[in-house]
Amino acid sequence: MKGKFILVLFIFIAWQNVQAQEKKVYYKDFKLGEYAPISVSYYGNLIIHPGIKAGIDWNLLLIEKTKENKKRIKTVRKILYITPNIAYYSHKSSHKGLIISTDLYWRRYSKKLFYSEFGLGLSYYRIFNSGETWEINDDGIVSNIGNTSRGYFAPSFAFALGKHFVYKKNIPVAVFIKINTNLLLDYNATSVPEFSFELGTAWTLNRGIKRGNVKTLSKHKMK
Repeated sequence: MKGKFILVLFIFIAWQNVQAQEKKVYYKDFKLGEYAPISVSYYGNLIIHPGIKAGIDWNLLLIEKTKENKKRIKTVRKILYITPNIAYYSHKSSHKGLIISTDLYWRRYSKKLFYSEFGLGLSYYRIFNSGETWEINDDGIVSNIGNTSRGYFAPSFAFALGKHFVYKKNIPVAVFIKINTNLLLDYNATSVPEFSFELGTAWTLNRGIKRGNVKTLSKHKMK
């Protein structure tokens, strides 16, 4: 019995040594998919005013850098993409907002497919006042002009953190949190920043807008 135990222990130690000598691959399954990802998120104007946002991510360029040494292989990926989207939120008793925008993002994946990204864009920001609006003319007469709205062009900056994974081995999925800053131009003769928070997900389904192959640049470095 003792001899069998020693034999099993010897085999286990030998197997561990073989495993230690093998290269470790730190990246997980990565797939972009053939169709454009569709993103949906909670959109909170000033965080607390609830809304929803939806968009389509159109990948333009993928850069893959692989570094290899005696013990491991490490792959870092970067993606440049453009995303048209639309958002709507409600600020109770004040106004409702509609934002139509297009943003350009630069995303960097870690070896475990967590990612960080930043983006720049341009938005059209429409604010619809709640309730009725009254106006006083030059003669001092007050009149009810009903519901009113006003629009602004708003350059934007965004930063996000997320995680990419593959659902059922063929559906790429991402979950993310994002902070947006919009600068409303010509707002009462000045410019006013607007902040928002997003919590959302993006899915690349096997249907939708077919994107085709994404241009890919690959670099492999040995150490």
